[in-house]
Amino acid sequence: MSQTIKIPITQGLLSGRTLKIFIPILFAALFFVVQAPKGLEVEAWKLFGIFAGTILMLMLQGLPEASAIFVGVSAAGLLVVPIKDVLVGYTDTTVWLIVVAIMMSLGFRKSGLAKRIGLILINAFGKSSLGLGYVLGVTDLMLATTIPGAPARVGGLVYPLAQGIFEVVGSKPHENPRRLGAYLTVLLYMMDMVAGSLFLTGMGPNLLSIKFAAQILGVKVSWGLWIVAAVPGFLLLILIPYIVYKMYPPELTLVNEVREMASEKLKTLGSTTKKEIVGGVTFLLCLILWATSSITQIDTTLVAFLGVTIMLLTDVIQWKDIADSKETWGILIWFGGIIGLSSALDKLGFFRWLTVVMKDVLPQGIGTFTTFVIIALLAIIPHYVFPSLLGYVATFAPVIFSFVAVTGAPKYPATFLVAFLMVISSTLTHYGNGLGPLLMGTGYVEKIAWWKIGFTVTTLATIVYLTIGLAYWKVIGLW
Repeated sequence: MSQTIKIPITQGLLSGRTLKIFIPILFAALFFVVQAPKGLEVEAWKLFGIFAGTILMLMLQGLPEASAIFVGVSAAGLLVVPIKDVLVGYTDTTVWLIVVAIMMSLGFRKSGLAKRIGLILINAFGKSSLGLGYVLGVTDLMLATTIPGAPARVGGLVYPLAQGIFEVVGSKPHENPRRLGAYLTVLLYMMDMVAGSLFLTGMGPNLLSIKFAAQILGVKVSWGLWIVAAVPGFLLLILIPYIVYKMYPPELTLVNEVREMASEKLKTLGSTTKKEIVGGVTFLLCLILWATSSITQIDTTLVAFLGVTIMLLTDVIQWKDIADSKETWGILIWFGGIIGLSSALDKLGFFRWLTVVMKDVLPQGIGTFTTFVIIALLAIIPHYVFPSLLGYVATFAPVIFSFVAVTGAPKYPATFLVAFLMVISSTLTHYGNGLGPLLMGTGYVEKIAWWKIGFTVTTLATIVYLTIGLAYWKVIGLW
C-alpha cells in the first residue's frame, strides 16, 4: 500500500519566509518590464520599483529591517544608479545623529542612572496607580530625549521597573492582570508613542520624516525647533494617564507597598556612582546644546559625537559596548540605506514628478483647514495595515508631503502634523511599532481593549494638533 509523504511547506521552496522574500523581488522586477509613466525618467521608475519592493519586504518581514535595506541598496547599485549615489545616505549627518544618540544612550543604561531615576520617582510620587502611570511616563519622556528606539527605551528600561511593581502587588498575566499590570502595560505603550513624537531623537522615523520634508518641501527642522513645535503634545502626556485610567481602570488604587519596594532597591543601589554623575552631566549638556544649536551654531550631530566622546574618555562606556550593540549598527544600515535610496530618487526627479501628477488629479480650491484635516487622515488611517513604523513613514511620508506641496498648505505646520501623527498613530494597533508585540506578548492586555484605547489616543492627538496645535504654530510664526 502506497503512502503519501507530506513535505512540510516550511521546508519547501514555497515556505512562508521564501514567499515573503520572493514577492517583493517580483514586485520590484515589474518596474523593469512595465513602461515608465510619461514625464518620468526610466531610471527613476526602476529605482522607485526597487524602493517600493524594499518597503514591501519590510512590511512582509521576510528579512530583518537592516537585511531588507541591504538588499535594496545592493539592487539599486547593481541595476540602476552608481552605488555611490545610494551610499550617500551613510554620510548624512541626520543618520549619524540617530546612530550616535543610540551610542550615548548605552551610557545612560549601563551606568544605572536610568534605573536610579525611575526608582527615585516611584519612591517620591508612586502613592497610587494613577501616580505610577505618570511616574513611568515621565521616566520614559526623559529617556526619549536620547534613546530613539521604543523597544530599547521601554522594553529595556522602563517596563522592567513596571514588572517589579507588578511582582510586589501580585499582578500576573494569568493571575490578577487587571489589578495593575494591564493598566500600566497598555498605558506605557500609549505614552511612549507620544513621548517618542516629542523629540527629534525620540524615534528614528522622526528624522526620516524631516529628511523627506526637506527634499520635497524645502523645510529645515532643527532639534530645538522640533521640540518647540511639539509643545501641544505635552498636553497629551497630562491627559492620557487619566483617560486610560478611566477607560481601563486598575483594581488597585493605592499602592504604598510599591514605594517601600523602590526605597529598598535604592538602598541596594547605594550612593550615586561616578559613572552615573558623568552620564547625567553629559546627558544634560547634550540637551542644552541641542536646544540652543540655532544660537551656538554647534551642529546637533557634533553634539552627540562629543557626548559619546566624553563617555568613552571617562569609561562610562567602552568601545566593546558600542561594538556589541546590534541596535546601533542595525539602525545605521536601514536608516542610511533608506536616506540613500530616497536621495537617489530625488536626484532623478521622482518627487518633482509625483508632485506634478498629484497636482493634475487633485481638485482646486480646497480650504486650508480642510487640507490639514486631509493631511491628518492620510498620516493616520493607513497605519492600520503597517506592522512597521519605519516602513509606514518611508512609504507614506513622501506621498503626503507631495500632497502638501501641491495644495500649497503651510509647509512647517503640515510637516509637524504629519511627523507627529505618523508616530502617535502607532497606538491604533498592537503591531504599529516594534514595542507593541513585545508588550502585547506579556499577556496582560486584551486586543480589543488595546485597539479601543489606541483609537481614543490617536483621535485625541489629532484633535489637539488640529486645534491647539494649528493655533499655537500660528502664534509662534510657523505659518
